Amino acid sequence: MLIRSLVESDIDQILAFKLGYHETPWSKKQLVGVLQASLRGTCLVNVGIDDKTRVAIAYIVVSYVLDQADVQNIVVDESFRGLGWGRKMLQTTTNELGSKGVTELFLEVRPSNQAAVNLYQSMGFEYKQKRQDYYLGVAGMREDAWVFSLKHR
Repeated sequence: MLIRSLVESDIDQILAFKLGYHETPWSKKQLVGVLQASLRGTCLVNVGIDDKTRVAIAYIVVSYVLDQADVQNIVVDESFRGLGWGRKMLQTTTNELGSKGVTELFLEVRPSNQAAVNLYQSMGFEYKQKRQDYYLGVAGMREDAWVFSLKHR
């Protein structure tokens, strides 16, 4: 598993990810924007590269200010889920954030995304609160978000 910083040539590979039914893909403009933010030092963007194909198959976007960070997005191509990529992306990124002085990491997750909820809880993230109607769902329906945080050790 290779995890490294996002480069511009990764963006088209990310746009080709197979996503789950409830996921809203980020646009090329959004991905270029976070790449630029990472170059300014306000955002951390890492990609997971498949060992065989050398293609990006996962990414994580985290914004940070002082000692707090917020996961904006974490996505693993549907074909590579359940193989430990999400855990490895979070572990690597959390360690990198710790070296930047970040002591607490926040994220939001859909309660219906049970695989992600299980992953976050197994990594020590703690439930903090519910944000009602946070996500736009299928056919215009809204879905709550659960907010979790992890204190850097």
